[in-house]
Amino acid sequence: MIERGLKVGGLTPAQMRAGGSLDEALGKFERFYVGAEFCENLLPGAEELKRTAGFFLGKGKKVSVVTPPLTERGLKNLRRVFKALRPLACQELELTVNDFGALELARELGLDLKVSAGRLMYENLFRIRASVFQVVNSYALHFFTARGVNRFEVSAVGARQLTNFGKAAALGFSLSEFSLTLYYPYLNLSSTRTCLLGTPEIGPQDSVTGIDCRRECRTASFEVAYPDVKEKLLVRGNTVFLHFPGKLYPAEKSLAARRVDRLVYCPLP
Repeated sequence: MIERGLKVGGLTPAQMRAGGSLDEALGKFERFYVGAEFCENLLPGAEELKRTAGFFLGKGKKVSVVTPPLTERGLKNLRRVFKALRPLACQELELTVNDFGALELARELGLDLKVSAGRLMYENLFRIRASVFQVVNSYALHFFTARGVNRFEVSAVGARQLTNFGKAAALGFSLSEFSLTLYYPYLNLSSTRTCLLGTPEIGPQDSVTGIDCRRECRTASFEVAYPDVKEKLLVRGNTVFLHFPGKLYPAEKSLAARRVDRLVYCPLP
């Protein structure tokens, strides 16, 4: 059975109610993805995130708290977030990490939550293209599973992908070791250390601690063009997305064969 989720991001239930989307979302989706996926500046504060997660749990929904790549500043905030989430720990609450530091911090604090590897982590072990979906690093898969991570989040990229799942034993992995969460309709193509709008140019050796981000990306994304890409590209914050038309998605009945048992709808890139 496919579980259906909604990516809420940093929106609060009050903001969703004011926008007229809360009741429909509660009726349609089983799981809500809250937090920030690509940028630590968008991660809500600890108490706000706790209230948002608590609200959806109180409505009988499942919740995944999504965390972004981290700098030293983001790690400090995330420590507070993890401590705030401790009292909510239950089977219906999960954690998604997009940074190895977040994975280790959760272990260090003894955060008793099921952990998934986010969309910025899957290339450590999967090769996903328009026509190919393969496990290419069984050692990386074992690294994650040894740490309790059995779910990996990916984006939809093709309707007729060839897999190597039938050769799992020969390649050193088992299909029972992982499940997949599929995000749609936006494919994240690339993420950068800084973004075009909110951050001035800084060198690789410089710290972002003192930068005051205005979070303008929360207002809108903007469209860009590239000569070698026919599809529409969208930029939001530090990430470039590609919007995939529905014809490129695999049929839902075929998802189980690809280990996909969870779909996450993203209203915005």
